Amino acid sequence: MRLWILCSAAVLLAACSSADKRTDTRPSPAEVTASGNAAGEVHWGGQIVSIKNLRDRTLVEVLAFPLDAKGRAETDEKPLGRFIVDKAGFLEPHQYAANRVVEVRGTLHGFTKGTVGQAPYSYPVVVADSLILWSEESDYATGRSSPRINFGVGVSNHGGGVGVGIGF
Repeated sequence: MRLWILCSAAVLLAACSSADKRTDTRPSPAEVTASGNAAGEVHWGGQIVSIKNLRDRTLVEVLAFPLDAKGRAETDEKPLGRFIVDKAGFLEPHQYAANRVVEVRGTLHGFTKGTVGQAPYSYPVVVADSLILWSEESDYATGRSSPRINFGVGVSNHGGGVGVGIGF
């Protein structure tokens, strides 16, 4: 009986620790746009829609998505609105191409007017303190971006066992 309780507790604990975790990105770009208050620090990310190099800075239009625990945009989730990243200096358009995934930390600095198709849109502007361009590695989509160590507990009416495995 004790073994059954111990195993149940281990399974429950493992289930809790392996649950998907997300980075808190509130307020979202859509919430900022709806509130009309574009002030404060944000941590957002998403897919690049377009890029525009100016003389001394670059503007990047981003379609926002929730961020996972590592800060990478989860592009299979529902979009959270759009925003503009204002980054000092030149960003290479070939490298910062459409559909690439970025993560930005910075300060909201008002809005800029634009359009999505023919619809008017008010974009929150983030003056970037940091801008990360995530790699295009396809193995990230499988969730296997680093080695994993797994522990297992087996129970039967003939005894129990413990195993350790390393997966890639």
